Amino acid sequence: MSKTSTSIKQLSKHTLVYGVGNILNRGLTFLLLPFYTNLISTSDYGIYSLIYSFIALTNVFFIHGMDTAFMRFFIPEKDESIRKQILNTVYTSIFVSTILLSAGIYVFLPYFSVEALSIPSSSVMLLYLTFIILFDALAFLPIVYYRAVNKPVNYVLIVFVEVLINLSLNIYFVAYQKMGLSGILLSNVISSSAKFLMSSPVLLSQFRFRWDRQIWKNILKYGLPTVPAVFFLILISVSDRFLLKYFLGAEAVGLYASGYKIGVIMALLITAFRFAWQPFYLSKGEDPDAPYIFARIFTLFVAITGFIFLGVALVLVELLKMPYGDFYIIARDFHEGLRVVPYILLGNMLFGLSQHFIVGAYIKKKTIYIPLFTGVGFLVNLSSNILFLAVFKFGFLAAGYALVLTYIVQGLVIYFSVRRFYVVPYDFWKMAKNFLIIALLFFIPNLFSVTSLWLNTVLVLIYFPLLDVVGVLSLKQIGRELFKREAN
Repeated sequence: MSKTSTSIKQLSKHTLVYGVGNILNRGLTFLLLPFYTNLISTSDYGIYSLIYSFIALTNVFFIHGMDTAFMRFFIPEKDESIRKQILNTVYTSIFVSTILLSAGIYVFLPYFSVEALSIPSSSVMLLYLTFIILFDALAFLPIVYYRAVNKPVNYVLIVFVEVLINLSLNIYFVAYQKMGLSGILLSNVISSSAKFLMSSPVLLSQFRFRWDRQIWKNILKYGLPTVPAVFFLILISVSDRFLLKYFLGAEAVGLYASGYKIGVIMALLITAFRFAWQPFYLSKGEDPDAPYIFARIFTLFVAITGFIFLGVALVLVELLKMPYGDFYIIARDFHEGLRVVPYILLGNMLFGLSQHFIVGAYIKKKTIYIPLFTGVGFLVNLSSNILFLAVFKFGFLAAGYALVLTYIVQGLVIYFSVRRFYVVPYDFWKMAKNFLIIALLFFIPNLFSVTSLWLNTVLVLIYFPLLDVVGVLSLKQIGRELFKREAN
């Protein structure tokens, strides 16, 4: 078996395992979507989305670039004693900053909670929100540690128990106790604390409160430049909710957020890939064959994500809108929000492509470029959202249009910047043919004004045969790359 094939199989194996964990983790939001849309109003769902957008933003400062920096220094290090010093230094930094920042959030959040989140300053939900952020931050490093030492199964087990607890408590607090948003947040507090307790064995066996000043300075020097980058990235993902609230109100946020959650299916694949991708390219980056391996992975990635796009946009959306007796999987009040799903799927897909282009910046330790890339993306996203909302009056679909435009521009900026110091021979001709096939199949129902689940299913099923016909990839090639053993 060739070295390239072995590397791709290794990546696909870890992506599959992380995919299971990520489906359990982020897939919870998809599983709970029918539950929430049938139990709470579009306005309350909009507030729910604003709360979790705020949590995502604050997590950036709690982690402050330590995830990427930890893996960059920990993975290549062969000396176990230095590895322990790195672990101890990073977690000590995380622990101290987490306690201080959590206290700050609890003290100051009531002063702007009404304007930003539509939550009264005296609400117990602010306390729940603070505890979610606290426990998630304290449990973060053990999760990253399992990725760094290639133990994805441990990660999956922790996530599985966390999801099981969260799902069970949501059913109890929201469906039976009728606690609404408070029940959702309380469920998350308990499941996040359980995740922290389950991660404790790693901390007890590996961690000691020790701090190496030089290691800390080196890690911060590498990690801090990524903080603005990650912050801009999260802003791209969540700032549209706050803009929608300002221009259109909480109900529009609820409609958009419900459609956005369907797009989480593409995000699940992208995140699973990224979890396996980062340690993979960091370990392979200086290999002379690495650029060619990365190029082949890119072609596979476009083909597989294209299939996910079509399957969700053409088939799953129709299934979610169908009545099952008197029951709808997505409540009828939320059906309007499903119009944004194709744009969210495409935006996530384009973001995934940019994660291929950016590898050279990490391999060559050019992390100073990362904030530039995501900063450009955020500026495009912010300006296009405002333009589409305030001038063109596109309604909540404006956020979907802006997301696609953002990742097109950001991807181009990343590609042309990074190729100056790290060249990967991507096959853009195959990519172009792949996207043409995706566009053709997606627009056929609209061109002929036909709405048929059977037609849409057939269009999805002929996707891979068409890729084979135009010379992109065949199912046989994909299977050989990902699963089958080759003769030497």
